[in-house]
Amino acid sequence: MPLLTLLGLVVAVLAVGCSAIIIRLSEAPALVLSFYRLALSVVLLAIPALLRERKALRCLNRRDWLVLAASALSLALHFYVWIESLNYTTVASSTVLVTSSPFIVLALGYWLLGERTNRIGLVAMIIGVVGAVMVGWGDFRVSGSALFGDVLAFLGAVTVSGYTIAGRFARQKMSATLYSTVVYALAAAFLWLLMLPQRIPLAPYPAREWVLFAALAVIPTILGHTIFNWALRWVSATTVSMSTLGEPVVATVLAWLLFREEPGWATIVGGILLLAGIGLYVRYGTVPADQAEASSVAD
Repeated sequence: MPLLTLLGLVVAVLAVGCSAIIIRLSEAPALVLSFYRLALSVVLLAIPALLRERKALRCLNRRDWLVLAASALSLALHFYVWIESLNYTTVASSTVLVTSSPFIVLALGYWLLGERTNRIGLVAMIIGVVGAVMVGWGDFRVSGSALFGDVLAFLGAVTVSGYTIAGRFARQKMSATLYSTVVYALAAAFLWLLMLPQRIPLAPYPAREWVLFAALAVIPTILGHTIFNWALRWVSATTVSMSTLGEPVVATVLAWLLFREEPGWATIVGGILLLAGIGLYVRYGTVPADQAEASSVAD
């Protein structure tokens, strides 16, 4: 993997790891946070996108717009079902179930994109997901009154997988700036439509909340999701999905430093396993493009 791409993934993981901390500091409804996280990102990205990508935007065909719409809908639904799951199940349970996304991305990537991984990659993925389960083991529930929330959390994994796969398709043709701007704008529109029946107001909010909205737009979205979108041009969808598993580790460390939430032994061991799985996959788990093409021909 090119060094620049690796550094980009590290920055993106650190950025998205700040998301839970910023959300915790806010008192705004979760859907409002998600909406402004995307809408303000569009405001910041729109100028460079319009200046440099107007010709590319005009050249998008019907298939391109369908892929962009599918990606945006997947992202909006991911935010919605994952946030809604927290009303029924624990944060730990929801987070653990969402970490099943690399397996879904691997299956979809194989079926739709012809992407391959090797045995080391599968072992690394299992190690990473086991680590993620250990991070939330002390509060993990999959039954009883939390069942509905757990189902929503798993749907969150499915929808974020669709978002990643669609991004891999789109990024072969368009820049990260154009792709991210259009997808964030469409996803914000979808979230707004979800808020209408619930009559959730978009204003007014105190200045402190607007600072947090802006922080969500700049840090976990532009420096997080947008860099992941950029990396999709150069690495497989499964590699990006595996990288996102580092988010709970970053969030746990920040919660310890900022809120004095000391992690237990299971969290520490799980975090080590999770990071080891990510590192192992990124270093040894991907299949070179020429080998993947040869395998596809052989199939």
